[in-house]
Amino acid sequence: MDKTPKMAIRGMMLYVLALLVLGVLAGAVYTIYGHPGDPSERPAAETIPQKATPPQ
Repeated sequence: MDKTPKMAIRGMMLYVLALLVLGVLAGAVYTIYGHPGDPSERPAAETIPQKATPPQ
């Protein structure tokens, strides 16, 4: 019964470490691909042609 708390603590530490690594990777991916690096670049929403309103 002495092993169970150590295993639980080790498992929780691995879980927290895995979440931390995934968070860092997600942040890196967002930094690289998530937003344009050049502020003068037009957003993608502006490049989509809008439908003309039908005449009334």
